[in-house]
This record gives sequence, C-alpha cells and structure tokens, in this order.
Amino acid sequence: MNGTTATQATPTTTGNSFPWAGQPDETACNYAFGLLLQNVPPRVMFENKLHTPTLMAAMGAIAGVAAQVSLLSDAEKVTKATEEKKLLEVKLKDGRTLMYGDTLNEMLYSARDPALARSRVWNMMVSAALSKGMTREQLPNVPDMFKHVSESFGTEKEGRPSVPPNAQPMIPVRELLRLVGPPAIAALAGDVQTAVPIAGQNMRANRKSWVAITAQAAANMLLTASKVMPPELCLTIAMESAIYASKLRANAQETDEAAPPQA
Repeated sequence: MNGTTATQATPTTTGNSFPWAGQPDETACNYAFGLLLQNVPPRVMFENKLHTPTLMAAMGAIAGVAAQVSLLSDAEKVTKATEEKKLLEVKLKDGRTLMYGDTLNEMLYSARDPALARSRVWNMMVSAALSKGMTREQLPNVPDMFKHVSESFGTEKEGRPSVPPNAQPMIPVRELLRLVGPPAIAALAGDVQTAVPIAGQNMRANRKSWVAITAQAAANMLLTASKVMPPELCLTIAMESAIYASKLRANAQETDEAAPPQA
C-alpha cells in the first residue's frame, strides 16, 4: 500500500450545519473551508496523483497550526492558562520553542462538550473514520499519540507519524508545512486575490474560527482518503501531525510568506 490515488479530493458533506453557522464571519468561514479543500491537495500531488498519507499529514498539520493560532488569538484565555500552568513554553537545544499544556491540547479535542467537539480536529476525524468502517476497537490511543510526538523531537522520527513505513508521508511534517502553509494561511486569512469583497473588505474569518474550519476540512478530507487507505491509518497520520504542528511555537512563521497576519 503506497497510498497513492488519482481520485480527486472532492468536498463531501455530512448533512450537518457547520459550527460557525450564524456567526458574523459565517460567509468568510465557508469561503476559507472551500479554499482549503481546493488549494491544499495540489501541493501534495506526485506524478499527477494524490499521495494519501501526505495529504492526511498536511491536513492534520494545518489543523494543528490553526488550533494554536485560534488559542493565541484569545488573550484572556492564554493569560488564564499561563497563570494556571496549563500552557507552557519549552526551549529546545536547537533554539525552537515548543508549546505544551492542557489548554493547547483541548484545542485539538473535546472529551465532554458535544458542541465544542464539532470544532475539534480529533472529534471530527473520529466521526468521519467511524462512518468509513473503523471500529471502536481500532480507535488510536490519544495519550500514546501525544507521547509519540513528544518523544520524537530531536530524533529521526520527528514529524513522522507512528504508522508502518508504507503508510508514511513523503516528507516530515515540518517540511510539509513549508509547502502547504502558505496557501492554507492565505485561505484562512482571506488573503486571496479572488476574495469577494463584502462592504468594501475582503472576506476574513476570525482567527478564533480557524480551529473549527480546519477541523471540518481535515474530517472532510479523511472521508476521501479512506477510499484508498484504512480510516484508522488516516486518523493516526492526521492527528499526530496536528499534535506535532500545534506544539511548534513558530510553525507558521518559518517562512515570511507562511506567517499568519498580525493582529
């Protein structure tokens, strides 16, 4: 299994309204969601085919970046979490800064709130994977995934999901972000030349909405990817990529063009 398919990544609907329905930035969120599904897959095409593990790693990584950005856009929440030691920064020997803590983790999954779960990448991808035949017994262990990511920093396994060699993305997540980061950030920020003006301004989703947009997009893409790769593998690849990307404090700023707009 090499995870390569010529199948196009076409948007799929679950029949449910999006979690941003009714918000002031609803139209901008819808637009950003569509742009993600349209603009990210071409960045991971190899010989005119989608490489499924790389696609899932890309969507997961984007969701991880967005989870961090959405959290940091809420100054009050960040201050409270920092004071309660639920959000920490750790320096690596190579100068990079990692983010840890329950508050950041909870931007990736919700264990108690069904409404909040619809804006979390883990919950949405689990629902998609179950709908594609994954059993509850095949559900990846979340603590094990966090452990794998944390222990991989500074090793040859960094940015690589805990899946068999034939299901690995083509490149590590950190390098993958350099490919998919610019179009993803542009889509989320509304910095696209074809953006439709509303009241004289381009559509721009609120940063706090980014976590929901990317969670829904990742789940949508998992529905497509599960046509050629077991859904539990899709889930593991995407979630571990999301965890990894969420921890890199400057992950979206490794290139100027990928940096999110300043507030």
